[in-house]
Amino acid sequence: MVSHEPESGRPPAHQPVPGNPYAQPLPQPPAQPPFPPPAGPPPAGPRRRGALIAGVGALALVLVGTGVFVLTRGDGDGDKDGSRKPVAQDSDKPARDGRESAPPRDGSDDDGGKGTGSAGQIDVNAGRKPGDAKAWLAVNDVKLPGKGGQLLDLWRVDGLVAQAEYDEVTAFKVADGTRAWRVRLPGEVCDTPVNPSPDGKVVVVYTKSEARVGGKCDQLQQIDLRTGKKGWHKQLKEHGTQDSTTATHVAISGSTVMVDQDSTAHAYRMRDGKRLFTTKHQREGACFLRGVAGGPALLQVRSCAAGSELTHGRLRKLDPRTGKTEWEYRNKKGWTLDKVFSVAPVVVALRSRAEPDKWALAAVDERGKQRSWIDLDRRKEKFEQCTGAGDSGEGVQNCVGGVVAHDTLYLASKPKKILGPNRIVAFDLGTGRAKWSVEAGGRQLLPVTVSAREGKGVIVYGRPYREETGRTLFLPSGGGKPKVLLKHTAAAQKIEVFMFAGNTLYADGRLFVTPTRLDGRSHGSAGEEGNGRMLSFGP
Repeated sequence: MVSHEPESGRPPAHQPVPGNPYAQPLPQPPAQPPFPPPAGPPPAGPRRRGALIAGVGALALVLVGTGVFVLTRGDGDGDKDGSRKPVAQDSDKPARDGRESAPPRDGSDDDGGKGTGSAGQIDVNAGRKPGDAKAWLAVNDVKLPGKGGQLLDLWRVDGLVAQAEYDEVTAFKVADGTRAWRVRLPGEVCDTPVNPSPDGKVVVVYTKSEARVGGKCDQLQQIDLRTGKKGWHKQLKEHGTQDSTTATHVAISGSTVMVDQDSTAHAYRMRDGKRLFTTKHQREGACFLRGVAGGPALLQVRSCAAGSELTHGRLRKLDPRTGKTEWEYRNKKGWTLDKVFSVAPVVVALRSRAEPDKWALAAVDERGKQRSWIDLDRRKEKFEQCTGAGDSGEGVQNCVGGVVAHDTLYLASKPKKILGPNRIVAFDLGTGRAKWSVEAGGRQLLPVTVSAREGKGVIVYGRPYREETGRTLFLPSGGGKPKVLLKHTAAAQKIEVFMFAGNTLYADGRLFVTPTRLDGRSHGSAGEEGNGRMLSFGP
């Protein structure tokens, strides 16, 4: 029964090229190896802790035999679920110049108004040639601990591009990279949704704990991306073994934000933080909640019978307003459901239990039935899930290397050598068959998320390599020669290499590139290419 409340590895050394001052040997990005191994201890940081915690939680849940999906009633007064009532705060204090060091964190805001930010401290347009894109660079000015800090999802709204880094969220103006506002938080950000709400708001999860292991990601904060104003705040509570906050993720769909706490997920109203419904598990099926996905649809991913021959995944689509299940998809046994490439249409990545290096993709229709199964082993190209980055506790939607558009999956193949050339392969979601594949002049290609569809095709980032500068390309859905949209400047080449295209977004005719992590030891060295926070190219 449903109850609810109505709304009230490293790149190789490069040889210098005579006559090109920017084609000298490119330095190695120390803060993030290009293909970190899936196994081994995850780096420190709340979001990265999730891998180990989730693994232990999965085993525990298998032993107790949990699995049936139920709903409980939402709270009417905002505190029956143990969370605090919304607290409004704002961040109107004057902006800090980007060249200054960040003061110690005290949980207050010092910057939410206008400021010049840190863009342009390194001249990424030096030596710009006719036909080259216009670039801007935001240099990191966040004081990071020695372990460094993580940069999370990119959001674009109303001429701004925003992102969370360590313990703050910052917005830059799309046109020139100057900082529009900054919101500071009392602790490190654990997770962010991949998309904002339709009215430009997000809810981020952060922690007040400084513990390397076992810290709680139990603080929710709503932020208006258009203004940089803080909205409601909640503290998540733990009531048992199945609502732990050691690995918490968030997803937004419409006016609802869903937060997963181990095997429990709470849905809140974006407007005021009121709890709408909760999904739980009871004994049966040996299933546990793996994650939540948002956007045009709200999905829950579950893993069932982990570690046995019966292992499989289940994907459930929920009504974001009521929590009612619209359909449930179960993949074939022997495969785990790992990642969600798209929620509309639904495309998921799966991995073989018997052969962990073997993975495939499935397209699911609007009734929860499998449309197609994409068997990657049948292709001559090799593919790595999430381009080989592994999974260290990120959300189920955080997986680079594949983009879905116009009923087609565009997937990056595995290069034969690090930073070497690869191909983009287009798969028909209706049949599961490859339609075409293309390369681009020896470059390594990566399909890019876009804020709005750019014609019938896909935007692709061509990484810089040796003497070749980066490119922003467009591939038409029917295949054919890539069209160059933006030719990146030579002066930005070293910075691009350091960033290694950790996060990318195409919006308003511009490409945005950031690393996934920054080294805390390089703070304040604006002249160091490894300290670039966000790089953008446009017409």
